[in-house]
Amino acid sequence: MGDFARRVIRYRRRHGRRGLPWQRPRTLYRVWVSEIMLQQTRVDTAAPYFRRFLRAYPSLKRLAEAPRDEVLRQWAGLGYYARARNLHRAARMLRAAGGRLPRAVEDWRRLPGVGPSTAGAIVSLALDRPAVMLDANARRVIARHQGLDPAARAALWRRAAELLPARNAADYTQGLMDLGAQRCTARDPDCPRCPLRPDCRYAAGDRPVRAARAKAAAPRRVLWLLVLRAGGRVLLRPRPAAGIWGGLWSLPEFDSRAAAKRWAGAHANGLEWSEGEPLRHRLSHRELVLRPLRAEVGRQRRAAFGGEGRWCDPREPGVGVPAPVARLLREAGGN
Repeated sequence: MGDFARRVIRYRRRHGRRGLPWQRPRTLYRVWVSEIMLQQTRVDTAAPYFRRFLRAYPSLKRLAEAPRDEVLRQWAGLGYYARARNLHRAARMLRAAGGRLPRAVEDWRRLPGVGPSTAGAIVSLALDRPAVMLDANARRVIARHQGLDPAARAALWRRAAELLPARNAADYTQGLMDLGAQRCTARDPDCPRCPLRPDCRYAAGDRPVRAARAKAAAPRRVLWLLVLRAGGRVLLRPRPAAGIWGGLWSLPEFDSRAAAKRWAGAHANGLEWSEGEPLRHRLSHRELVLRPLRAEVGRQRRAAFGGEGRWCDPREPGVGVPAPVARLLREAGGN
């Protein structure tokens, strides 16, 4: 075992994060769910969702048997909903193939939503077998220590494979994650207390020069959301599987006030409208401005919207809804 790996493992055992909900018991199923949740999501954000998700689906069998809408409802608020759809689809694929979870990196990579780094993390953490894992934390630690450009993925993968120890794979992989989260942070790294400092190229001032790029303003999109109330219920419609909030339910969405009113007017004439305060919601790639447009339909005219969606209790809709839509529903339920 190389000195780099020894220091990472020693750090993990002395200072690594403990008590994360997926660490005890550390099973293939629990590690798989956690690694999918941790794609593009911080540990402290994912942890409460993981606990709730595992209460609902404590096994592969329970997850595979659940309706997709219910799985998305449990995921609602965590974002990047393709992860939940892929997790559910993979569970059904595994159940159809006999219900056994893979034990090799190559087999994990055949499942939807599992890339090479996620597959390596699952195998190393759950089975204690050597496998390369390069999440954002590990990539930063190795790139800085070795003096590599973090964007040079092929070089990083080669070097990560060379540094991989033959034993103690779980502690090594978790140690890289812990170092990146606790010492080798993206901003203001704590180099003086890092065990890799003695031969770290970054700590020595050897840092790749990268051209600074101006940060482009996130594109903005305005959505008009119809908040149609009837007998204490609000109309929700399923969103397309692709795109933002894929597979969740939302208030009827339109690109303009006029289009929203035309659609509603085709089902029920003479509605009286009021506009709510705009709600801004930032996604990774754009900003949404949600403009609620409210009207009381009346219980007797609810059937006119038959086939357009589902009338739900705004306080307990019973389906997965995006976080900003849930906020609008709570406001609707309080009126």
